[in-house]
Amino acid sequence: MQMSGSIKRTVPLFSLADQLFNEQTVSKLSKSLKKAHRSFDEAGYRTDVLQQFPDLELKERISALVDGLESRLPDNFVKAVQILEKTLPPPLNPELTDDDFGEFVWCVPAEYVARHGVSGERLETSLAFLREATKRFSAENAIRPFLAEYPEETMTFIWSCTTDDNYHVRRLASEGIRPLLPWARKVVLPTETILDVLTSLHADNTRYVTRSVANNVNDLSKSDPDLVLDTLGQWRKQSTQSSDELEWMIRHGLRTMVKQGHPQALEFLGYPSKPVFSVSKVSVSDVVQVGDSLLWRGELTSRANQSLKIGLQMHFLRADGSHSTKLFAVADRSMEKGESLLIEKSIGMKPLSTRTLYTGIHHVELVVNGVHRTKKSFDLKER
Repeated sequence: MQMSGSIKRTVPLFSLADQLFNEQTVSKLSKSLKKAHRSFDEAGYRTDVLQQFPDLELKERISALVDGLESRLPDNFVKAVQILEKTLPPPLNPELTDDDFGEFVWCVPAEYVARHGVSGERLETSLAFLREATKRFSAENAIRPFLAEYPEETMTFIWSCTTDDNYHVRRLASEGIRPLLPWARKVVLPTETILDVLTSLHADNTRYVTRSVANNVNDLSKSDPDLVLDTLGQWRKQSTQSSDELEWMIRHGLRTMVKQGHPQALEFLGYPSKPVFSVSKVSVSDVVQVGDSLLWRGELTSRANQSLKIGLQMHFLRADGSHSTKLFAVADRSMEKGESLLIEKSIGMKPLSTRTLYTGIHHVELVVNGVHRTKKSFDLKER
């Protein structure tokens, strides 16, 4: 098989920044600000920030929106917060249990408070505002500077959030202290401190909260896997969460360890870390054009009675010629000795806002309970 050696970057077809921060969402925010504060320069604010957007990515657009408030809100912090409180839309429906994330543009008031409210005399006002703001859109990012500068006082606030009647506030207690919160400032807290909060929250009756708990567990598993496994074992013994929900949380929380083939994590979930199987009839596309899909076919035969978590690991080419990996789930099932499974999996090779594709040599391999087999190469080409 002949393969090209040139590397070219492909262009993503979707912009998350454009979807979340655009003329419509900025207008919604500016109109609410004008309604809350009659002298607010709505037209000037909207014009100033929108003309900057074409050159800005997502987080930069948030900063621009906050920058635009600097000269348009009172210098008095308490008065500015009062205006922002009036600006907030009605709280999200507290009777739901999941998938009620709100609109991203409502992070802006909380980000303003995070920029101007991290001081001793402003701390109480700021944290009280974040409790309200997170009911409209999560203040998980905005609370990070407070944790960094005033960890003791902010953790007291976090603990009060764990018992709040509103599940958005309870979620903030978990999401706000995640060690590896995406796009957010890193905050260093003792693992034991974080796990204490998660233990308090893990029996929550809303998936919105338990998903956050599981994501936090996943973060912690990358630095302290043994302590994470020990804590999860204690949660199983406590039986304060329904077994189905707890097992979902455990699987979600250990997903990175499982992808890495961590033996103890696999065994904890009931998968043998040394599965016995064979693979045959493997067929992989030699050449894939950008925008099309890679097609992998093969047959897996189990050589014992065992539970198998089957996936395909892609090795995506980077600009420097190295590769980054991503595991795609294929099947998760219990198989008897001698049982065979025909596998056919397609993986889209389209550029995304979260993944840049480069033309050239990529690789793909089968992964079963962390065991890698049948690594194959293919050539990604421009259409």
